[in-house]
Amino acid sequence: MQLRSGAIRSVSEIAFWVTDLDHAMAFYVGKLGFEVESHSPGQNAFLKSGDFLLVLFVTEDPGSALSIEYLGRVGEPRGAVYHVAFRMDPRELDEAGTALRSAGLEVKGPVEFPTGRRSYFLEDPDQHYIELTDR
Repeated sequence: MQLRSGAIRSVSEIAFWVTDLDHAMAFYVGKLGFEVESHSPGQNAFLKSGDFLLVLFVTEDPGSALSIEYLGRVGEPRGAVYHVAFRMDPRELDEAGTALRSAGLEVKGPVEFPTGRRSYFLEDPDQHYIELTDR
C-alpha cells in the first residue's frame, strides 16, 4: 500500500542539528524573524514562523527522548540535505534579500528560474543552505 497522490500537502516542521544553539537561534530569530516557542538551553529550541515549526537540536545533548533514541541507535546524525526553501510573501522577498545583505550576511540572488520562481540563498551558522522563495 502507498499513500494516495497528494496526501502530503506541505512541510510542517524541519529539524536541524546545530553546533551552537545560541548562535543558531540568533540567526533564525534575529535575522529571519522566527519566534521562540520553547527553548531548553544547551539542548534544543522550537522556533515558529506562521504555522511552520523549525527545531534546532544540539548533537551532544538534544534533550528529547526521540532524538536521544535516534542518536543511540545510529551513533551520529545521518542523512544529507542540499537545501531547505522557506516560502515568503512575494511582495516581501526582495526586501528580505536586501535586509539580510545589510545585516552582513552573504546572500545570493535574486535567482530567477524558468518556472517564474524567484529566490535568494544564504547559509545559516551550521552551513545549512537556506532558500527564501516566492513559491
